[in-house]
Amino acid sequence: MNIQQIPQHELARLREKAKEQAGSQFEYQEYYTKLLTRRLNGEPLQYIEEYIPFYSIQINVDERCLIPRPETEYLIEIIKNNIDSPKNILDVGTGTGCIALMLKKLYKESNVEAVDISEQALELAKENARINDLDVTFTVSNLLENVEKNNYDIVVANLPYIPTETLQNLDNEVINYEPIIALDGGPDGLIYINELIKQIEENDFKNLTLFLEVDSSHAKTIIENLNHWKDVKLEKDLVDRDRYIIAKR
Repeated sequence: MNIQQIPQHELARLREKAKEQAGSQFEYQEYYTKLLTRRLNGEPLQYIEEYIPFYSIQINVDERCLIPRPETEYLIEIIKNNIDSPKNILDVGTGTGCIALMLKKLYKESNVEAVDISEQALELAKENARINDLDVTFTVSNLLENVEKNNYDIVVANLPYIPTETLQNLDNEVINYEPIIALDGGPDGLIYINELIKQIEENDFKNLTLFLEVDSSHAKTIIENLNHWKDVKLEKDLVDRDRYIIAKR
């Protein structure tokens, strides 16, 4: 990457970050040079800025977690449009904690729990809970392995869904900086989603609504795997791709 490839709005954001670090509106060139070098090396702008807005909260981001995407913000809208007043919510593969924290803000009376296999991710999620003053319980767990209850009204999951062999096709700033564990969905990209569905059924989770964010190419296969559930529907994202599955059990 060279400086001509960096959009002007990104350069402006780097300047603002440099001013913030320098504590000066004028003497910030040294800081700006360091930040610009990081961006020229391919580091995502969000990691350099260290936080992003997510729906109506602020989320700190760094290399411990995948950077939340706009599609996941829209997942919040999908949930809000389908659920009124859930008592118990479980977010599986929480990453930065963005989904769990935003749902806690929307449903203040709900008990919200979140799990992730990565202890580092959960440390960041806890930091984000403190920043936003939101009470969410975070637990280290490989999917539902350490989840002791099964009385959730909502289970939401944005799990890794990129097939292993296609990871090499991702942009360098994704593959070189974001955690592979949060991207790699196994040989067909479905290993974790299929396992979550299996565990929900084996642990006798009932009377729940499952919300999944998926790759559009996997949607029909996942819906077929859920064909014995009560009600299954597919929702599109803002660019008209099959992106969200809502299933009731």
